[in-house]
Amino acid sequence: MAEGPTLMVVAGEHSGDRHAAALVRAFARREPGARWFGAGGPELASAGAEILVPLERLAVVGIGEVLGRLPVLLREFRRLKEALRERNPRALVLVDFPDFNFQLARFARSRGVPVVYYITPQVWAWRRGRTRFLRDFTDLCLVIFPFEETFLGERGVRARFVGHPLAGQTAPPSSREAFLARHRLPAEAPRLALLPGSRSSEVERTLPVLREAARLLESRRPGCLFLVPWAPGLPEALWERHGGPPLLRVQGEYLDVLGHADAAAVASGTATLEAALLGIPQVIVYRVSPLTYLLGKTLVRLPRVGLPNVVLGRDAVPELLQGECTGPRVAEALEGILEGGSEARAAAARLGEEVRKKLGEGLASARAAEVLEAFLGEVRRPSGPCRP
Repeated sequence: MAEGPTLMVVAGEHSGDRHAAALVRAFARREPGARWFGAGGPELASAGAEILVPLERLAVVGIGEVLGRLPVLLREFRRLKEALRERNPRALVLVDFPDFNFQLARFARSRGVPVVYYITPQVWAWRRGRTRFLRDFTDLCLVIFPFEETFLGERGVRARFVGHPLAGQTAPPSSREAFLARHRLPAEAPRLALLPGSRSSEVERTLPVLREAARLLESRRPGCLFLVPWAPGLPEALWERHGGPPLLRVQGEYLDVLGHADAAAVASGTATLEAALLGIPQVIVYRVSPLTYLLGKTLVRLPRVGLPNVVLGRDAVPELLQGECTGPRVAEALEGILEGGSEARAAAARLGEEVRKKLGEGLASARAAEVLEAFLGEVRRPSGPCRP
């Protein structure tokens, strides 16, 4: 086997680990001799990358946690800088995780190592000043939303749309029968998925609204199941304060909870896109503190919040935001979906296919690998240890 390029990859979160691993596997089909090293998790390791810094040392949420773990982050950052200096990869491939990865991009640029950014921060929505950083410190951005290529290109960033990694998602991980049997759920009962989010702050605001909606629906439609997928790491105290009957908690398994639902209320974020791709009728909910909402309205320059609506450029999925996000309004929206029956499900399935086509129909990793290979051909440079 011919020796392929040596590449450095950095993914600091679990979702980035999955997407980076898919890219590494797709690239291996084009360049079997390629060698990867850097930061990531079990998915990247199983794809064949040498993990110098495990992602659990990098993954932090919130400024308080960042400050508390600053010595660890600085140490691992120095480790990655040293590895980049010694191994002089053909390119540094950064996956999401902007606050950390931006600093590494600066260092790579100072060493003459080309920087490829896969899954860039959503500068089209907020913090547009970061666009200048992408222009000045990256050589190529592989973007996952179709409008990002034009948006960045007009601002001097070299960008290519490769498709969204989730667009190939067509079914939940488990069969309906296996999911119901695992949790001893009756097959005939209507199932409503209530997704309050994965961060403590958003669950604190959203879960009480969803519980109120569930209680209202239960009084009108006895026998419904209200399933709440509980994200790993969420404090038990949150459930003790805001959970309980009629809500049924499911540890993890949010794709199964979502994919086998008759209707869903989903906190704004990636899960709304996954619900659309799975063909699940949904209402998008979003509630934060009044101050955060006011700041968000100032910083976020979008007429819509839900990702399916952003992708399609229209109000395809109902959004209940802030003051409109109340128990009675959510209950009304969910009951309307249940009353719609097969027509609501058929409409959701059509919408899901429309979103999938916009997002590249599940070929993101293969396209990203193809574009990366072509880029490396343009910037051929000797690989191996840098001389001091």
